[in-house]
Amino acid sequence: MRPGPAIRAICRAIGIVVTLAVLRAEDGRDVLRKISQHTDVKMRHVAELIV
Repeated sequence: MRPGPAIRAICRAIGIVVTLAVLRAEDGRDVLRKISQHTDVKMRHVAELIV
């Protein structure tokens, strides 16, 4: 089964953050989560904006 578009966007955004900031994948996910929490925007939407 293929992941949905939200999961794909999140994975791509994590990849972008990891590449640009030279982080580990876990840290890239944490960055997205923190942005999501501090802006009160769903992680899926944050990821779509990054991608």
